[in-house]
Amino acid sequence: MAKAKRSGGATVTKKTARPAKVEVVIDRKSKLAWESLSKAMHDAKREESGGFDAYWEAVQAIIDHTPPLYLAGGFATARAFLAKVVGEKERTAFRMMRVARFASPDDETRYGTSKLDLALTYLAAKGLDLDGPKIPVDFARLKIPAARDGKAQQLGLAEATVAEIAAATRSLARKGRAPKKAASAVQEAIEAGLRKSASLRAVGVQHARGEITLRGIPEGQWASFVKAAAKVTLPAAE
Repeated sequence: MAKAKRSGGATVTKKTARPAKVEVVIDRKSKLAWESLSKAMHDAKREESGGFDAYWEAVQAIIDHTPPLYLAGGFATARAFLAKVVGEKERTAFRMMRVARFASPDDETRYGTSKLDLALTYLAAKGLDLDGPKIPVDFARLKIPAARDGKAQQLGLAEATVAEIAAATRSLARKGRAPKKAASAVQEAIEAGLRKSASLRAVGVQHARGEITLRGIPEGQWASFVKAAAKVTLPAAE
């Protein structure tokens, strides 16, 4: 309860809302599944080969289950489960899970998880649905476009550097963006006139559907703006 005094001196008691308590009932089947996958995680850590995939696939099964099986382990969120049991932040853990999902143990040994994660990001930029059905990825046939010594090349994943894979991904992202619409002659004329004053160069100008929109005019530069705008000769309407 919270008390507050009115101006007349009377005390009014207000009820403070309490958050609703939500209880999650874990059935025996979920409890057994949690115990089984927890054991699979523990056993995978001791494997010399193939343990990476088995470990992260078990982690993903715990998180993806409905309801999440980490609830049976006493964890309220995936973040808490990953921090306490897995020992990783969410971002890192989800990267490892997708590598385990799409790459084989041989791929992981040959290329390393960091490079495979970058390769999957590159493939996602090309259209691969990382959240959709699992499909085989032939990393040995993957080619990364790069430029070396001024020459365009197609590099295998083993040969490509981390920086080259990241650059190729950024290039794909840029190509996927809609091209910037060219400024109209009216907009260009106004911008050219305002650029003559250093204090007005940052003013935004937009011309669309026969209307001119201006934004970001400094308050102390209003007189300068009016003077500069008066000198602008707009091109004849097309």
